Amino acid sequence: MKRQAMAAAMGAMAVFGTPKKAQAYDIDCAIMLCMAGGFPPSAVCARAYSTMIRRITPWPSLPPFGVCTFADVPIELGGPGGEGELDTNLPEYEWLNRTHVIWFTVRSYKKDDDGRVWGWSIKSCDRENRICTYLQRVNGADRPWFDTFVSQSGQEIDLPTRQRSGEYSLRSIMIEYGDYEGNMDHSEWFSY
Repeated sequence: MKRQAMAAAMGAMAVFGTPKKAQAYDIDCAIMLCMAGGFPPSAVCARAYSTMIRRITPWPSLPPFGVCTFADVPIELGGPGGEGELDTNLPEYEWLNRTHVIWFTVRSYKKDDDGRVWGWSIKSCDRENRICTYLQRVNGADRPWFDTFVSQSGQEIDLPTRQRSGEYSLRSIMIEYGDYEGNMDHSEWFSY
């Protein structure tokens, strides 16, 4: 009887007394750290990448990440215990300043007897999606857009292709980012 009571008590403690598994970082920190490593394969980085993409795909788009607060890192593990923000203006975070949100829009219309006319633009915005620069802006072209373009960071990036014949309007978005070693990469295009 004593053994059964002891087993029941231990079982109750195991079920109700188990501490929650703490997250190492909040999601914004995970995005930054995974981006710095080029989004290596892991469950944390896969979640960080999908969260980043989910933020940029609605209209209007949100910035790909917010402020990294290290809010979930306890003081005993070197974190602030829920206080403070990561200062991304420090030199060791220069790679983060190479993050750009790239917008691609295209439209086409029939112009009387001249045939089809195309217009497209490629716009690159900072990581907060506030300061934007047009990399290309074409109106009244007699052919569709080029296959590639060169980004502000010097990458040659393939532009999206038409999904269906007869498609004359397209809006797509992607993220260009660099890792801590200076290597540049980018996400895939997301059209909506």
